[in-house]
Amino acid sequence: MKKWLFLFAICLSCLTFASPIQDRKIDPIALAQLSVALDIPQDADIISETQKRWLRKTNQERWEIAELSPDQRLFVLNWATDQGLFAPWKPASQTYDKALILGATTSRMQMRLDYLKQLWNEGTRFNEIVWLTGDRPLDKRVDELTDRCSNESEAAHILWKETELPEEMRALSVVFVAVPMKIEGSSEKRPNTEDTIIAWLKLSPEPCKALFVSDQPFSGYQFAVIKATLPNAFLFDLASQGIDSKGHPAAAAITLDSIARWIYQEDLIASSKNFQHSQN
Repeated sequence: MKKWLFLFAICLSCLTFASPIQDRKIDPIALAQLSVALDIPQDADIISETQKRWLRKTNQERWEIAELSPDQRLFVLNWATDQGLFAPWKPASQTYDKALILGATTSRMQMRLDYLKQLWNEGTRFNEIVWLTGDRPLDKRVDELTDRCSNESEAAHILWKETELPEEMRALSVVFVAVPMKIEGSSEKRPNTEDTIIAWLKLSPEPCKALFVSDQPFSGYQFAVIKATLPNAFLFDLASQGIDSKGHPAAAAITLDSIARWIYQEDLIASSKNFQHSQN
């Protein structure tokens, strides 16, 4: 059975995966404290328990998650604030080959583009912008532009065209990667972060120094996905816009969902590393 000690193992980087310019980790001691506070026994399989308790239901979107009780909400939000999970992630370098904006709801894609613009104004430079989006149908509950386009990928084009940008940034080469919906049985499922990165890699980009752009509290999970998906010839960083979590009606539950995905992905990386070492 996996014990809490696995959390220390996931802090090790794996040379077969893409190389992060700055690594990102959850403090395992703090995570243990959070889990115990939310009634997960100390000797439990942390991956299994957080997948069952914190992960949103299959085919449920983040904006459909029910919030925690008031006491648990306050505890989780304070914990996450102390751990910097709502704070901005700044890039470690000032020069990159490409900046890649991860797809999301229209308001979050706008937030990510605005943050990339802010980084440009602060001196960060890149030669190309890549939008990694999927053909997720827009949802009037959380998306804007529903009267002008039908999906996330189309919305990205509008946001890029209509956002006021510095002249030099506007003149950069821009690539739009639009991933179709996935067919699973009789239903469709939207593409996720991994799907969009794989679709970009199919375009055969040269190994590069890449800056991915997201926002909180999704950055940790997406960081781990990027690390596991990019080939090791790529060097990458992830910049993220910080948020005021207290204004979101389901901020605590969404944060737990993201943490569960983060540590699950890191566990996969650690398991792959252990397997590769056993084969050597």
